[in-house]
Amino acid sequence: MPKYSFTAEKLADTLTPRKTTSASGTLSAPSPQAAKKAVERSLRSRGYEPTGPITVTQK
Repeated sequence: MPKYSFTAEKLADTLTPRKTTSASGTLSAPSPQAAKKAVERSLRSRGYEPTGPITVTQK
């Protein structure tokens, strides 16, 4: 499976109102769309709501 790197520029912290952060990392996925969905799902499960772009590029 291809490896992708991602950057999520604006994430709202659902546990701390008005606090934003960013995240980046790598993951394996079958397609860029699947990678983006996996990142969104993972961030939401950790209490972050994406409010800006999530950029996914193949490594």
